[in-house]
Amino acid sequence: MSEEYYQKKSKAPLVITIVVAVLAVLAVAALIFVLKQKPEEDTNTPDSDNGFTVTHEFQLECQYAAHDLLQQSFDVMNLFVFEGLSHIDEPYGNEPEDGLYTVYVDDSSKYKTYEDVENLVKSVYTDEAAEKVLHNIDGNGFEVYQKRNVLVNAEYDSEAESGESRPMYVEEQVLGINAEFVPDTSRREFWANTSIMVTPTSETNCDLKVYLGGVEEDTDLSTVSEDMIVDMEMVKTADGWRLTEFAL
Repeated sequence: MSEEYYQKKSKAPLVITIVVAVLAVLAVAALIFVLKQKPEEDTNTPDSDNGFTVTHEFQLECQYAAHDLLQQSFDVMNLFVFEGLSHIDEPYGNEPEDGLYTVYVDDSSKYKTYEDVENLVKSVYTDEAAEKVLHNIDGNGFEVYQKRNVLVNAEYDSEAESGESRPMYVEEQVLGINAEFVPDTSRREFWANTSIMVTPTSETNCDLKVYLGGVEEDTDLSTVSEDMIVDMEMVKTADGWRLTEFAL
């Protein structure tokens, strides 16, 4: 996500994959590839600039990786922009003194702790990009989620401990959401249905061009408005493929 976007907003999947000479359609929801050439054909395509050869296997690896990362990045967008996690209001409707609400968690919750959110972000973005999403998403140090210390009723084994000396409350660390976070759904529908062009540039890098709102297989891509195109990059790290930027 750009700093300019958050400066304005914060205070607050058909995927078309084109790999060099190969055109494929990759559906985020259904994971469907429609290759314009048969898998058994020789798909090795050399890059004239650096001698890098794009094999059929590498094409598919990049396509699947891009598919998964775009799906997961949409999850991150929902958490950090479009929706946010539900929270528990403070008693009597008061504003939280520490600037955080406690995130509502039950047995069905996917994100119960700060580490759950952190692990998702780090599974999608490079370390540098993940750090910005988690701790500086607006360029001004805004953190959507933080660890929060709260007091909860102390639980004791009545037979093992008793007496007035035992505390009634103990401190517990929970997942907190910034009280100043304001969901913004203005671009959610565009990211919910996207198309993507994947162009490998080396064994560890791919350029991604995301068409917001999606495009048809026979669409003349030169006619797509620049406002509906987001350029991204995907790199291969020791932990797998990662996006280098949270772009919205």
